[in-house]
Amino acid sequence: MPTSLASIEDRFALIDVLSNYATGLDARDWVLWRSVFLDEVVFDLSSWSGQPARALDSTRVVASQARMFAELTVTQHFITNHRVFIDGDRARVLAHMRAEHWIDTPAPASGTDRYTMFGYYDDKLVRTTDGWKIAEMQLNVTRTEGDRWVMSEASRRASAKRGSKQA
Repeated sequence: MPTSLASIEDRFALIDVLSNYATGLDARDWVLWRSVFLDEVVFDLSSWSGQPARALDSTRVVASQARMFAELTVTQHFITNHRVFIDGDRARVLAHMRAEHWIDTPAPASGTDRYTMFGYYDDKLVRTTDGWKIAEMQLNVTRTEGDRWVMSEASRRASAKRGSKQA
């Protein structure tokens, strides 16, 4: 439990980082979304993607996600139940998440146009001169609903558009 004004301010600032993460995605505000990350971030999406965690350039991740999210009709990300642990200029935030994704075309196999992920984030942040930034983001998906095709189709469309612009 925070005991000083500084630790309370840090707690709110850390929760704001995760709020800006969700708001940036859903509002397609890529400047806001980029602002929550260090220049290089370790992304661990292995519970969903099956791929190992890896360090990525944040600007490239933002550009890639902007292309894919442009293919989704709407998204809504909820991040709640924040547990904040601060150790000097480093912090860990555990938070529950629910991420809703819709696309304009129902999936051929299931007929649904929605894909929802449930789980939690286990994020590591560092204090910088520009405030708290995410250094490591671990997404732990515990359940899904809908059809994962929604995400695959959005990614496929984004890749096709990128390929046609490069041709």
